[in-house]
Amino acid sequence: MNKVKLSIVSLMLLSLASCQEAEWNEYYQEQGTNKTLMELIDSNPQTSQFAAALRQGGLDKLLSSSQTFTVFAPDNDAMSGYVPDGDDESKFFYNHICRYIYSYGDVEQLDPVNQPLRIKMLNGKYQNLDIATGRLTFGNMANVVETESATNGALNIINARVPFYNNIYEEIKKKDRTDSISNYLQAMDEYTFLPQKSTVIGTNDMGETVYDSVFQFRNKWMESYGDIHLEDSVYSMIVPSNEAWTKQYDKVKPYFRAFGEGSTSISGIQVKGTFNIGDATCDSLCDAHTRETITHDLVFRHTQDVDNPVGDSLVSSSGNVFHEPKQLFEGSVERGVSNGRFFLAGELKFSPEESWHKEIRVEAENSQNYAQQYCSSTYASSVLNYPQFAGQISENSFLIANPSALSFQKNTLRFQIPNTLASKYNIYIVTVPASAVDTTLIKSPESLRGTKLQFYLTYVHENGTLSRDAVIATPVDFNGTQTPTPIDSKKPAFITDAVNVNRLLVARNFKFPYANFISSASGADDLETVVAAFLQVECNVTSAADLKEYEKVMRIDCVILEPVEDE
Repeated sequence: MNKVKLSIVSLMLLSLASCQEAEWNEYYQEQGTNKTLMELIDSNPQTSQFAAALRQGGLDKLLSSSQTFTVFAPDNDAMSGYVPDGDDESKFFYNHICRYIYSYGDVEQLDPVNQPLRIKMLNGKYQNLDIATGRLTFGNMANVVETESATNGALNIINARVPFYNNIYEEIKKKDRTDSISNYLQAMDEYTFLPQKSTVIGTNDMGETVYDSVFQFRNKWMESYGDIHLEDSVYSMIVPSNEAWTKQYDKVKPYFRAFGEGSTSISGIQVKGTFNIGDATCDSLCDAHTRETITHDLVFRHTQDVDNPVGDSLVSSSGNVFHEPKQLFEGSVERGVSNGRFFLAGELKFSPEESWHKEIRVEAENSQNYAQQYCSSTYASSVLNYPQFAGQISENSFLIANPSALSFQKNTLRFQIPNTLASKYNIYIVTVPASAVDTTLIKSPESLRGTKLQFYLTYVHENGTLSRDAVIATPVDFNGTQTPTPIDSKKPAFITDAVNVNRLLVARNFKFPYANFISSASGADDLETVVAAFLQVECNVTSAADLKEYEKVMRIDCVILEPVEDE
C-alpha cells in the first residue's frame, strides 16, 4: 500500500514539476535567457567566490547539464570565511541546490497564511522557503537578494550560507550530552538486508558475492512515537541530557517495581498465584518500562511555538495531554535540526499524573473485563435513549448483573485491573440506579431501592503471592500502609444511591507493592506479564431483612483508580 501511495505521489510531483518547468522555460525564453546556471553564476560578480568553490568541488558540470535545478547561491560576503572541509558536496553544495524550480509564487500559492514551503535539497535534507517577512527567505535565515533565470533552472542569490543540520535522530546519535537516550534508541535499530534491491559489484577473496548493499531500516520506538530519523517528517522533541536521564530514571523507577515469572490458578471467583521476586526478569521488566516511560512523551508532532503555544494544552505523540506546555520546555537549549525543533533539557518536567501515573478506568460493561459468579445473567445496557443520564455514565453504557434464584447466594463480579503501578490509588466504583433501565420509575422514586455491596482486592503481595485480602465492608483509608482503617463510622456499609448515578469510594491511599504494567508500545514487549490485580464486587444482600430493604441487582458503570502522589 505504501509503495502504491508513493508511486502516485511521485507521479503527481513529476507532473507538477513538468508543468512548472514548461511554464518557466516559456516565460524565460520570452525574456531571451540563454545561459545555464553555471554560466549565470560565473558571470555574476556577486557569486564569484561561490563559482570558484563549485569548480573546485566539481559541481560545475552538474549545473551546466540539461537537468533542472534551483540554486541558492551565497554571495561573496556570505562566502567570507568559507573553508572546504572534505564533506562539502553533501553538507554545503547539496545543501544549497534542489531539483525543479521554486519561486516566490510557489510559496504564495501554497497557503493563504504563508506557511513555509519545505523543499528537498540534493543531500536529502529539507529547507524552508518562506515569504512571511514579505520577501523570499531560504533556510529560515538567508534572504534572497536577487533572482535570475537560466535555461536549466533558477538562480537565487542569498546573503548567508545556510548551515547543514542533522535531523533529530542524527543529532541525538552525536552523543553530545545525549549518550543515554542515544544508547536506548539505537539498541532498537534494525537493518534488514534487501538483496533484490542491492547491486552485485563482484566477489571477495573467499569467492563470496559482494553487494552495493541496500538495507531496510526500522526502529520500534520510532514506529510508536515518531519517525525522528526521516527528513520529510517534522517534529518538536524534548531530548534529555545524560543528567536529566539519570534523574528521571531514579524518579520513575520505583513506580515500575516488578515481580517476575510465576503461575496462577482460578477457583470459582478467586485467583491465586505465586511469582518470583527479585530475579533478573523483575529487573528487566522494571528497567524496560522505566526507560520507555522516560521517552514516551518526548515527541510532539509539527514544529511547536514553545514561547506562545496554541491553546492551553499540548498533546505528545503518545496521546498524553499536558496542560502547561510552556513549562515543559523551560530551561532547555535549542539546537538546529533539519526536521523540526530539538530542545536539549537538563531536566524533564512531566508530572506523573499527566505522563505515567494516570487514572485507570475499567469499563464494567466490557465482557473481557470481568468474571461472574452466582449471576443468572449479565449484560450491557446503554443510556443513549435516556437523556436524564446523558454525560453521567462513562461511554454511555453500564453492566447489569442479575442475581441467581437462590437468595443466600451473593451475585459476584471480579474485575481485572490492568496497568497498575507500584504506587497509591484511590479506588472508586460507579453504580447506576434502576431508573436508568426503567424510566417510568423516575416518577415514583419512593419505589427505587439501592443495594448493599462489599469488596475484595486481589493483587501480588510483598512476598510474591497473588492472593485476596480481607473483605472491605466499609470505605477504608490505608494511610500509606496495607492496614486499612474505616473512613467514616457513620456509614458502616456500602449502600448504593437508589436514585442517582453514584461514585462510591472503596479505598483511599491503597498502594500496590508491585507494578502490574502489562502494555508496552516498544521496549518491554518480550517481558509482558498477565493481569494480576482484581477488584471483586459482591452483592451483600442475603438476609430476610436486607431483602426487604435492598435490591440484589447490581448495575455498575466502571471501576476507577485515581492516582495519588505523595506531597
